[in-house]
Amino acid sequence: MSSAGFVPRRGGLLGIDVGTTGVRVGVLDERGRVLAEASEAWKHDVPRAGWAEADAESWWAAVTRACRSVVERVGADRIEAVGVVGQAPTAVLVDASCRPLAPAILWLDVRASEEARALDTALGPGHAEAIGGNRMHAYFLGPKLAWLRAHQPDALDAAALVLQSHAFVAMRLTGHAACDPSTAMLCAPLFDARSGTWSEEATRAAGVPMRFLPPIVPAHEVLGGVTRDAATATALREGTPVVAGGGDFAACALGAGVVEEGEACLMLGTAGNLLLPTRGQRFDSRLLNSHHVGSERWLVLAGTLCGAALEWFRRTFAPDTPWETLESEAAGVPPGADGVVVLPYLQGERTPIWDERARGVFSGLALHHGRGHLYRALLEGIALSFRHSLAVAEAKGLRLHEVVATNGAGKSALLRQTLADALGTPLVWSPQSGGTLAGAAVLAGLGTGRIRDAAVGRRWLQDAGALHRHVPDPGAHARLEEVFARRQALFAAEIAARGSLG
Repeated sequence: MSSAGFVPRRGGLLGIDVGTTGVRVGVLDERGRVLAEASEAWKHDVPRAGWAEADAESWWAAVTRACRSVVERVGADRIEAVGVVGQAPTAVLVDASCRPLAPAILWLDVRASEEARALDTALGPGHAEAIGGNRMHAYFLGPKLAWLRAHQPDALDAAALVLQSHAFVAMRLTGHAACDPSTAMLCAPLFDARSGTWSEEATRAAGVPMRFLPPIVPAHEVLGGVTRDAATATALREGTPVVAGGGDFAACALGAGVVEEGEACLMLGTAGNLLLPTRGQRFDSRLLNSHHVGSERWLVLAGTLCGAALEWFRRTFAPDTPWETLESEAAGVPPGADGVVVLPYLQGERTPIWDERARGVFSGLALHHGRGHLYRALLEGIALSFRHSLAVAEAKGLRLHEVVATNGAGKSALLRQTLADALGTPLVWSPQSGGTLAGAAVLAGLGTGRIRDAAVGRRWLQDAGALHRHVPDPGAHARLEEVFARRQALFAAEIAARGSLG
């Protein structure tokens, strides 16, 4: 075995990431180098406020195009295994042939607020949380399926299976369905975190027959080989092993080599996730609680909008303006944004406030403030959302000594430094970081014996070089602590105002 934990052999591992805004496909070699990569963008639909839907069939079409693109450059014979990861929790209703029966309901969708409250009541005080390790909220799969039971029962009854985004693609590739623990945990309260099985009590309360839910298997377990039809569609070699795969958030941490307690991965994509591995169940329902992939560790997650909030800002206030210009303008503003404070709750908020009615706020504006002040304040608002959740994790005994940042929004040096300052923790980032694609490849390697060390992703980052390290600035950290206190008071005032308005 090589020093990188990769069994030497000429070949590559193909990773597929089914994201919220598109698919990425890449082939990685034994050093974590991307031999070929392709991406296809898509847009999800927002037919009503709080809804977020997508056409899963378009996912498969995009996956096939991207796969053909990378296989053409690398060669099908060099691809030894495939791993698929994706955004979660999603509700993809399919028939026995894995054909979608209705638009997929995405994790962003919060239409099921009433169903979440009803499920909580039906299961009894605190019982839903005791089963699944997570509170009841419209974010989770259980309420989404309960909404379908109440509003679209025909679509639900016609389904053979309810799949996650990655499981849909994996089933299209192999003909087999599965769900791994990382995404099963986000199916709350349908998954019993204590037994590692689906809960008959919770599925009954949600109106979901047990037959809808696929078997639970480890994310790195080989699900099957690429079928003849899938090989024709993707140009992959028929019979190529495909592992079950898991949530993109957990795969991102795996791809960064973050598997031990005390480390954290910051996944800076459309959503931002702070991922903290733990040796045991340290569940606190103010945070998201899940399981790691490729490892026996559990995962504590803090989630907030990240890239989506930055895209909204540019689209609204700076159309066609390069990111570099916005970054330069914001960098000229000192920490604290000269008194501008942002609540970045543009689609409600998950951790740690769990308030789907929360909305974005820019406070403290004056005539002398410009676009740079607003953008700087938004970056600080995102960073302080993570700081808020980290305080909850620390109260459970977790201690953080380093953060590894990955994915697209991590390209912003100002955001990375702001995150280090807000968290009070050193942060590293590499432009060559594979993130979710690397995690998918590691899962494929673990499942087929090509990789024997779940932490190989960290060595891949080190081998890639060009690591950017950000050390917290004490003065900036102190200033952001002051902003954090103001932000907490601002949110309390927003709740009070909301109550008075009815």
